[in-house]
Amino acid sequence: MRHFFSFLLLMMVIASSCNSSNSERPSAQYESKKESLADMERGNPLKFLKVNGDSHTNLINKEVVQGTISNSATMAAYKDVEVRITFKDKSGSVIEKNTKIINEVVQPNSSSDFKVKVKKPKGTMSVTLDITGAVAEK
Repeated sequence: MRHFFSFLLLMMVIASSCNSSNSERPSAQYESKKESLADMERGNPLKFLKVNGDSHTNLINKEVVQGTISNSATMAAYKDVEVRITFKDKSGSVIEKNTKIINEVVQPNSSSDFKVKVKKPKGTMSVTLDITGAVAEK
């Protein structure tokens, strides 16, 4: 008799654990989370885009800026990335800022190289790069 009640109790526990309180299909939940992640990535490009690069002066005294834009988003691609080029003197003070739009599409989890030429302000000793904006591709 004792084994019968143990068996009955075990069957009740198994039966109650099989009933899921989740009425949504798992794929519907996944699609919902995936859509909210995509919306969040499209709305916050500066959180997912990074730039690094360097520069040198060419023969006609133009600053040649070469860099790489990296996209760490998992779903959103970005285009028309605005790169701010900041020229600094030897003490680190800002001389001038210049913004260039890079007309490349940076796919999710990938990088894109760019190269721009800009007029070099007098007294420039260093150049820094920052991303100030981008458009999420539809």
